[in-house]
Formats: sequence, C-alpha cells, structure tokens
Amino acid sequence: MIRRVLAVTVLAAATLATVPSAAQAAPRCPAGYECNTQYFSDAARTNLVGVKTEFCDGEVSTWGRLSGYISWSSSPCRD
Repeated sequence: MIRRVLAVTVLAAATLATVPSAAQAAPRCPAGYECNTQYFSDAARTNLVGVKTEFCDGEVSTWGRLSGYISWSSSPCRD
C-alpha cells in the first residue's frame, strides 16, 4: 500500500514539474502603466519567440509566438 501511495506521489510531482511556467497567464497591465511581455521557448529565457507591448494610450503591439516562458515588466506612463 505504501509503495502505491509513493508511486502516485512521484508521478504527480513529475507531471507538475513538466508544466511550463508559461501555463500561467501574464499579469494584467494596470491602468497608467506601459507593459511588456516577452515570450521565450526555453526556461533559461535565451530564445525569444514573441513580444506583446501594451502602450499607455491603449494600443497593443505583438509579434511572433505569444506562448512559452514569459518575462513581464511594466513602467508608469508619463503625463
């Protein structure tokens, strides 16, 4: 019985470990900020595959593939 519980626990942990962090959505861009989301194909974030930029005026610019591992940043808009 203990071996079965241990085997199920190990399998569950391995399954969760293989889910990329990109499965999480990028944070919403708050009002009054410009936000940039970069998408990478690898966990080390060395191969950039796409970008989404949300500008202060509400315009959104994208290119490439918008899935994978993310790097997100924001900066306040200037008046």
